[in-house]
Amino acid sequence: MTSKTGGRPPLLLLCSAQFVLALDFAIVNVALGGMQRDLGFTDSGLQWVVGAYALFFGGFLLLGGRAGDVIGRKRLFVGGLSVFTLASVVGGLATTPFLLVASRALQGLSAAAVSPAILALIAAGFPEGKERVKAMGVFGAVSSAGFSGGVAAGGLLTEYLSWRAVMLVNLPVGVLIVALAAGKLATDHTATRSTKLDVPGAILITSAMCAFSYGLTAAVDQGWGSTPVIGSLTAGVLLLIAFLVVQTRVPAPLVPLRIFRNRALSAGNGIAFLSGGVMSVSTFFITMYLQQVLEYSPAMTGLAFFPQAFVVFLASVPVVRLTGRLGARNMLTIGGVLLVAGSVLLARVTESSSYWLVVLPGGVLLGLGITVMMITTAVAATSGVGGPQMGLASGLYNSSRQLGVGLCLALGVVLAGMLQGAVRAIPISGFQTAFWFTAALSVGIIVMSALGLRNTAVAAPAPRPAGAAGGASTGVTDERDDRLGDRGDDGKNTTAGVPAAAR
Repeated sequence: MTSKTGGRPPLLLLCSAQFVLALDFAIVNVALGGMQRDLGFTDSGLQWVVGAYALFFGGFLLLGGRAGDVIGRKRLFVGGLSVFTLASVVGGLATTPFLLVASRALQGLSAAAVSPAILALIAAGFPEGKERVKAMGVFGAVSSAGFSGGVAAGGLLTEYLSWRAVMLVNLPVGVLIVALAAGKLATDHTATRSTKLDVPGAILITSAMCAFSYGLTAAVDQGWGSTPVIGSLTAGVLLLIAFLVVQTRVPAPLVPLRIFRNRALSAGNGIAFLSGGVMSVSTFFITMYLQQVLEYSPAMTGLAFFPQAFVVFLASVPVVRLTGRLGARNMLTIGGVLLVAGSVLLARVTESSSYWLVVLPGGVLLGLGITVMMITTAVAATSGVGGPQMGLASGLYNSSRQLGVGLCLALGVVLAGMLQGAVRAIPISGFQTAFWFTAALSVGIIVMSALGLRNTAVAAPAPRPAGAAGGASTGVTDERDDRLGDRGDDGKNTTAGVPAAAR
């Protein structure tokens, strides 16, 4: 995939779109208080402003990645970003909680088309090795910066304009990126017309995740033994089973289940799930703590996140270099330790804790850990993957992370709410429990990194069998690659279709 002028795809343009997607997840956090006052959200319902975006994003990412392989990544990029911009306008003009949550769900659905297209275009346009490591490093750094900077931007927009501004700001930015992409991205080759998309699979997995999330959230207000909670969780289990059955019977499954026979690949997606959970839960509860306990205004809350965003910016380049030198397992372990340290520090918050002594250092440690996660997993997720599999690989990585965002946030709300029932203000014990929860998720990252990953440095191209296609940019993956991808052992003949960094 190249630009119309030849050469590689315009990295700055693609990363600008990724920045918007990451920004839009985080930017609403500071505006939640204004949304609640103006539209009448309940405390338990408020998390759906964040959760609806994350769940639809994560639930349909696999379908979005596969759709890019079939109908073309440029078409999906331009079309998805256009819908995303339209949904942002609807959200900015919303007059009811339902309309705002629905617009956020539509944003997530369209983002699920755009994000894997971005990652696949970058991976296919840059040769595996140092060039791709740098490109993916930029992608991961931009994602981290968008997430951290989104909170700061959201605070300023909410304070000096309105919470509606955090949605409407996407209109001029989205229109500009769509116009530039239509002219600068070349039309890429697509799969054969006979290839079908597994739409039922995407609907089933997304419905299952939504049912789980709703059941967890409803437990705060109605208790674990209530009919809605039991019914939702039961429906989630049945939908998940139905999804697994469908994947074994359709000719072109959304997720070929044999891919999970490889322990390293499974561990990598598990790490993405857990790190997404740490990111969403910590940001949500830090924001609530600053506003509810320390009584910060939206602007002050946004500025309170600025040091974290600045540290993320400074750390991005060193993290890219260290990822190539130390390998994925070591870097993810380091990132997990940083997340544990930040979470434990924040778990010490009290009604009178100092921002400078507790919240700031804890937030900076979390920001550094999240930067490591975003960059290292973005590089690892596409190493050693052939062109036809690029959409699936990018969709699987993004899907795991976003589902972690939605489900772990719902569980974090439950853990904090279980201590108090349905009340307006979260007690300090609820905040402490939420941060201990992120610490536990972070320990899981360390364990998965140690047990599931080998420590091959990602800067080196993945070895390929004799006679196989030369690289991802060729768009060819032979049958032997598929057979090797199913082994899942740790022998010398490591899977060709698995990210080198994950081995």
